[in-house]
Amino acid sequence: MSVVQAPSPEARALSEVDRLFATLDGVRISNGRSEWSSRIQGIHADGPYVWVQLSRDDEEAESVVLRLPRPTTAADIIRALDAVRFDADSPTVVRV
Repeated sequence: MSVVQAPSPEARALSEVDRLFATLDGVRISNGRSEWSSRIQGIHADGPYVWVQLSRDDEEAESVVLRLPRPTTAADIIRALDAVRFDADSPTVVRV
């Protein structure tokens, strides 16, 4: 008799994290005011949100955290990246 187990919540979260990393790391962003490449510093899946810390190019000191709702669409991610600014008046957490 074969036994099939459903993926654990941790396994589903891992695949979601992997998907976000593959989608976001190294993406070139050009929003008319600036152009930069994203570098993922960390991704944390927690409850109804996924938190993504990313930096601009290789400038680790210039980072921002995206708070993405679950599930997150590509349109949500693009909208979040368009909202990212790396200046003194910008929020360090961008809520989508």
